[in-house]
Amino acid sequence: MGCDGLWDVMSSQCAVTMVRKELMQHNDPERCSRALVKEALQRNTCDNLTVFIVCFSLDPPPKIEILRSHKRRSISAEGLDLLKGVLNNA
Repeated sequence: MGCDGLWDVMSSQCAVTMVRKELMQHNDPERCSRALVKEALQRNTCDNLTVFIVCFSLDPPPKIEILRSHKRRSISAEGLDLLKGVLNNA
């Protein structure tokens, strides 16, 4: 949990990601809170700053593996027309 001083300079997903990484390293919610405050200060927050970490388990969070998917690429309409022209003239 955090007040607007945190959310003014950091997205909720960024905070969650940072806390998960910290908890996997040392599993200390107080240190995580301090790390979030330090990061918000480095990002020049201009508001009051309060952070409170709530853990629902004594164990550190499990490592989440994200499978790499195929990268999707797109082509502009202009590029598509150019490609069609090249293929039609071949």
